[in-house]
Amino acid sequence: MWQRISSFLAGFANHRSGAAMLVFSILLVPMLLGIGLAMDYSRALKTKQNLGQALDSAALAVGSWADLSETEIAQKAQSFFDANYSSSSLGTPSPLSVSIQDGKITISATSTVDTTFMQLAGINQMSVGALTEVTLNEKKIELIMVLDNTGSMGWSGKLTALKTASNSLLDVLIPDEGSGVSEDVQIGLVPFAAAVNIGADKLGSGWIDVSAQSSIADEDFQAGTNVLDLYGQIQNKSWNGCVRARPVPYDTQDTPAGSGDTLWPPYFAPDEPDFYSYSNRYASDSGYSGSYYNYDARQRYAGKYNNLTISGTSDGPDFNCRTASVTPMTNERATVAAAIDQMVATGNTVIPVGLAWGWRLVSPDEPFSEGVAYDDEDTIKAIVLLTDGQNMVSGGMGTHNRSQYSAYGFAQSGHLGATNGSDAEDVLDDKTAALCTNIKAQEIRLYTITFQVSSSSTQDLMRACATDPEMYYNSPSNEELDSIFQDIAKGLADLRISK
Repeated sequence: MWQRISSFLAGFANHRSGAAMLVFSILLVPMLLGIGLAMDYSRALKTKQNLGQALDSAALAVGSWADLSETEIAQKAQSFFDANYSSSSLGTPSPLSVSIQDGKITISATSTVDTTFMQLAGINQMSVGALTEVTLNEKKIELIMVLDNTGSMGWSGKLTALKTASNSLLDVLIPDEGSGVSEDVQIGLVPFAAAVNIGADKLGSGWIDVSAQSSIADEDFQAGTNVLDLYGQIQNKSWNGCVRARPVPYDTQDTPAGSGDTLWPPYFAPDEPDFYSYSNRYASDSGYSGSYYNYDARQRYAGKYNNLTISGTSDGPDFNCRTASVTPMTNERATVAAAIDQMVATGNTVIPVGLAWGWRLVSPDEPFSEGVAYDDEDTIKAIVLLTDGQNMVSGGMGTHNRSQYSAYGFAQSGHLGATNGSDAEDVLDDKTAALCTNIKAQEIRLYTITFQVSSSSTQDLMRACATDPEMYYNSPSNEELDSIFQDIAKGLADLRISK
């Protein structure tokens, strides 16, 4: 373009006509100033754009922290602005101006841009400014972390990485500053494996099937057995708080407990027959007098629990559910941090039981009723679901049970409607998908993470489960998991740029 302009001006200046020379002389300076003004103005607009983007990033970042003083907010804002305003950007920015008033953070800055052509008119610099106003949304947050605590989480430092990431989420939503108590955020925790531990203190809550009313109460035992009576016969073991999944359709619903199948049966993994192919053998079958190879009858025989002392190396009736108990929603950082620290890696993966209890913890209805009503427009409800593997109960395929024990019992017993572990896992996937649909129908935000998962079917399941594809995170490394939890937490801060 400059070559064409220069060629034109040169030809115009060399024209023989005196009138043309006169006009050229009169117009030359305004023409050059006009061209220079346009170019310098374009550079100023670009600087203003860069300035505004860096201010927006700084405002969103500082708004993610609660209970900071105005001085601390200004320091953090300047730090984030400096990190986002590229050194290659045009212009030299001024220090930020930060003010806080009526729940709004206003951040502004100016930048000077050196001119090029406008220097012909004695204008050496132009000044541009930008302003960002972030409104701290009055909405509150209710968040449940549903976290895989299965045995595979103990490999390659994954559980340690999960604890670090979970604490990073706390750093954003309930910072460890001041009282460590938030007025606007409540967080709960559901560690899950093959079942969920809701706490042994819930025995008298009215939610637990203490009198064997449920249709699955004696599913793996002699007819009429109450597993709480079996716990009473064992010398060194009592119910630890784990529960079975309720029968269909209540296993994928948030129906409050009442009677019968709406109650949660206590978890009790039966002693399996005294043969090497069975993985959970902790009581001798010596008192059993029936057919030698009647494995089912051996397993159901109740006499073996009388005055039983279980070896310290055996999980006994807690098999596949030695997870820490759930933590109902609380606004106290220390309570959640302590619960994160107590997580252990053990057992198989049954995703729907973890997700179902995540829903129940954020629900306004019992068994846990800390949550506000679903239609409360001032509250955001959310669940973060993380798994490091696919639904897995098929470890006992070679036995008459056709699976390992879980919240859904043994596959052969019929609770799942599948007669072997492989089919059972497909059913568990379907139940996971059904729960995701039911939860999203209540406008609960679902974030899903497959943590170093190679199964494409599990990735697809979790992707479809998330409220939005952008709320699904696939197979992060240990290090990346931390930034993902921070990203989720900052998104939940629900700030908005208002100017």
